[in-house]
Amino acid sequence: MKVAGLLAFGAALQQAAAVGFTTYKQIYEGTDNSGEISYSEPDRSTTLFLYIQILPYGGDHSDIISDFKTLAQNYGSQGIAVIPRVRYGFANGTITTEPSSDILLPDVALFAGVFGNITDTIDIPVLQAGFLGEWGEWHDGPYCQARGTADTAEDLEIKGEVVKTLQTSGLKVALRYPQDHSALVNGTRAVTLHDDCIFDGGFGGTDGGTWPTDDYDYWVAYTKEVASNNTFGGEGCNNAGDATYDWSDTSALCGSEGLAAYINSFEMAYLNDETPDPFETIFFGADDDATYAECIDAIQTALEQWS
Repeated sequence: MKVAGLLAFGAALQQAAAVGFTTYKQIYEGTDNSGEISYSEPDRSTTLFLYIQILPYGGDHSDIISDFKTLAQNYGSQGIAVIPRVRYGFANGTITTEPSSDILLPDVALFAGVFGNITDTIDIPVLQAGFLGEWGEWHDGPYCQARGTADTAEDLEIKGEVVKTLQTSGLKVALRYPQDHSALVNGTRAVTLHDDCIFDGGFGGTDGGTWPTDDYDYWVAYTKEVASNNTFGGEGCNNAGDATYDWSDTSALCGSEGLAAYINSFEMAYLNDETPDPFETIFFGADDDATYAECIDAIQTALEQWS
């Protein structure tokens, strides 16, 4: 299936800039988000990573959009940027996967417009594709049963529509998996990637299955080709099936083969500050612990080399 021609149309992309650490936030449709949308100075960060959780029933989503716009005003006025991702879930905070395409695709179009029209209020360095699968991570959903050409023609068509519609925002879009990137927009850097399981196995790990073991070298090289120094980033993890790395071992994490070296090898521009839990402890302990501070400073320096 060839959809690259449709997706590589000339959307005006924002100029990339250094991001560094991102501060984790979530807002939920159907709940009181007043605490989350009020300004609170981020720690060592000038960018939010924002989950926008919407209900899977369609409609105008007016309340959650209003909350997002208020957050954008509150943080944008302080020079803080945002990297958003939309996912589906319920007012009690639990997540779900995407609804049928007759609800899904209008939702994507609605939020593409919201994001595209708010860039005078807040900078959006990159827009994570979201919407599909659990957590908006493009796995285990009705339209993301597999990755790349292993998925069905129907799923690839829906995935393509999601990406093409998000591109109408004029923002750079990031896909979760290199296999989907290859199938949808093969080789282009106009669409980048994000990684939700950075360093789960250290150097040589699969980053939670981001790179299949049976063609590992190819997909690592493809990731670097399309995403290195291209607003590529995400969050660390230690709970995937092949997770082997001990994030609490600061001598390894902060050593010559640690996270900073990994960031430089992939030319990553941003990293969430709260995942996994041992990294959150190091990050927020840096103000009081010199060893932690030296480690976090080195990681931040590595991130800020890349855009």
